[in-house]
Amino acid sequence: MFLQGQKVGKYEIIRSLGSGGFGSVYLAKDTWLDIKVAIKVPHKQSAELYKLLKEPRLQAALNHPNIVRMIGAEKENKVFFMVMEYVKGRTLEKILDKEKILDCELAVDYTKQIAQGVDHAHKNKIIHRDLRPSNIIISEDGTAKITDFGTSAWLSNIPYASTRIGSPPYMAPEQFLGRASYQSDIYSLGCIFYEMIVGRPPIFDADPFKILEKAQQGKITPPRLRNTKISREIDEIIMKCLASKVEERYQKPSELIRAIST
Repeated sequence: MFLQGQKVGKYEIIRSLGSGGFGSVYLAKDTWLDIKVAIKVPHKQSAELYKLLKEPRLQAALNHPNIVRMIGAEKENKVFFMVMEYVKGRTLEKILDKEKILDCELAVDYTKQIAQGVDHAHKNKIIHRDLRPSNIIISEDGTAKITDFGTSAWLSNIPYASTRIGSPPYMAPEQFLGRASYQSDIYSLGCIFYEMIVGRPPIFDADPFKILEKAQQGKITPPRLRNTKISREIDEIIMKCLASKVEERYQKPSELIRAIST
């Protein structure tokens, strides 16, 4: 949508950072402040403004070192876009593509950081609903930052979000059924933790219905059976995150943080 060198208001497009199902992201320069920013342009531009503003408003409500900061939302020449903190680094997905398996200590560190960001979001009554390695950026100094709140929801006076949305290999059983809760994010965290130390998500199948079936039945191979270097304690922590029943998981990210910190 934007081209290298193009001027969009006060922003100058430097290059594309990638494109996903919901939008394209660009590295740009704020020519007024002389800083680099990330600009996200949703693919769907025909939606009403209040719908386009849902994601930036959700993200702007959060202020935490483990969450990518939302700077603003603008419209220029009928193109709506979001302006975010630019994090120099790589997505966790790209790191895993190269490394396959991470050292357990590093995986614990990343999990703890992601959980801290999720905890902050939950305290602000926001569930992410799409936690996965491609939505986690690891900065050059090793800071894990959650991004892409396009599928997130506010749980102000309701127990769960009813829309069925997310990425199947990282979705909790209840999320497939349109009942995503805070504990669904904890299940996704468990999937990410599992993948970091095993090299693949706990349930991987091209058919999302088979993923749902196995997740509901708790048919997950304990990570320690796939990687003997994993301690029993870490194995138990991950399997608790991945419990098929919501009430058997950690109820808050802070509980998971405490468990992996001892």
